[in-house]
Amino acid sequence: MERMMHARPLPARRAHPLRIALIGCGPRGLAAAEMALDQMPSCRITIFDPSATPAAGPNYAPEESPHCLLNLRAEEVTLPFPERISFSDWIAQTSAPGPTAEDYPPRRRMGQYLQARFTALQQAHPGAIRHHRQIATNATRDAAGWWIETHAGAYGPYDELVLTMGQPVTRADPTWASWRAQAAACGALMATAYPGHALQRKARGWAGKTVALRGLGLAALDVVALLTLGQGGQMAGGRYLRSGREPARILPFSLDGVPPLPKPARTLQPRFALRDAETAQLHAAIARALTLDPDAAMDDIAQALEAPARRISGAAPTDWLRIERDSPGAQDAGRTPRDILREGIEMAAGCRPAGVGYCIGQIWRSLQPALRRSFLTADSRPDTRAAVLAFDRGLKRLTYGPPLGSARLLLALVQDGLVQLTLADDPAIRLTAQGWALDRDTQATVMIDAVLPPPRLDRIDDPLITALLREGGLREAPATGGIDVDATGCAAPGLTVLGRMTEGRSIAADSLLDCYGAMTRAWAERLALPPAQPRPAAENQHA
Repeated sequence: MERMMHARPLPARRAHPLRIALIGCGPRGLAAAEMALDQMPSCRITIFDPSATPAAGPNYAPEESPHCLLNLRAEEVTLPFPERISFSDWIAQTSAPGPTAEDYPPRRRMGQYLQARFTALQQAHPGAIRHHRQIATNATRDAAGWWIETHAGAYGPYDELVLTMGQPVTRADPTWASWRAQAAACGALMATAYPGHALQRKARGWAGKTVALRGLGLAALDVVALLTLGQGGQMAGGRYLRSGREPARILPFSLDGVPPLPKPARTLQPRFALRDAETAQLHAAIARALTLDPDAAMDDIAQALEAPARRISGAAPTDWLRIERDSPGAQDAGRTPRDILREGIEMAAGCRPAGVGYCIGQIWRSLQPALRRSFLTADSRPDTRAAVLAFDRGLKRLTYGPPLGSARLLLALVQDGLVQLTLADDPAIRLTAQGWALDRDTQATVMIDAVLPPPRLDRIDDPLITALLREGGLREAPATGGIDVDATGCAAPGLTVLGRMTEGRSIAADSLLDCYGAMTRAWAERLALPPAQPRPAAENQHA
């Protein structure tokens, strides 16, 4: 049978339960399944995901290293349907002496919790969920509905196709691809940050080597822990004690050489709390700004941030905000990455008054739920969305910081001399016969990539997304180059995309909490609207 995209009208929907094909099942896939079954207990969901551990996804894999930590405290993970047991309660019930609700648990504990929720969902809805451990390579549609192709055959029909695959397969950027092509010839080694447990094993053979680490975000802090604590090192009294199995040097590099600053200690969080009137004013300002042109929008947001930032920090924030809009992080020009990190730790621990930038970062973090809601529903110009996205992205170094303990480990390693924070631009780094030359005196024989690819369609190499693009089912979002969707994730009739590839319609979609956010709920509510006509029955496989 020939199945061409949009060849016939969508299948009618009345006589039979809604049939959903879910492509990818990490935390967002689990959230979609939970919300769909909450809205429509009669629906039937078929998952296509090669993982043996659905719901956890690669970021929270149960086999992940214990040194890869959440950057949320257990009690901050507030997901819907808490009657199934909250994460903090589950941690308390399933932990021997170890992580408590006060700690930042290992990410693998989150994966175990998500798996427990998946099992509970299956038990609450017997027969509602099927899981094919296969990769979807194509999707076509005919009068009966969607057909999902894998190497094992074609499955279907389905009424709704939902892409919840997280970060799809992506082509390497030109610099990384060039390095990879040259590395084998000179004996240099290349690796990626994740899976962390695999990197930790590889690093057992890197004692005495110089390791370069591309990127200085949260993933880089995971890598640093894997190369040190993961090789038997320890922290004691604020100092790092070497095991002798670590690399000789670790060189994380980025354009500014500055890592994200840690979140404040739990006892300090009330210092950064907004008053009710401030919260209302900021929510209104964000909603209003998204209806304006880019300059006016950023003026409104900056003006709304000034009063609470001045109250909390005790300093005038106007100049800091002006610089941040044009050149994020330029306020720290002339200061060493080591000093910036040390002062960030002191602010997070309460040993130093919090500066304007640090306070604005905490304020912005508290505004994330309102920002996501407004961004989703606002009728905004693409350039306005792009401006707000850029501002949010620049503040991530202050809003999405690591646990205080992770930052202290990094500083201890810098003080020990094992880690050197480095300013470097990818194109300026040369791969020579001796390895990567970060500067005139620094050579590395191992390169680790800790940079998350941008959510852009022109970088995607996933066969399913490529096929849907080719057939016209997906379009590029003008603001970001991601996938164009509406507020419910709808990319085309019967085709939904949820997650980071929708950046432009969504914002800050990388967050675990966003998996259960407004777009996923809006999608489930849309599907629960009264159907129009009967739909044909029975899922089949054509091998």
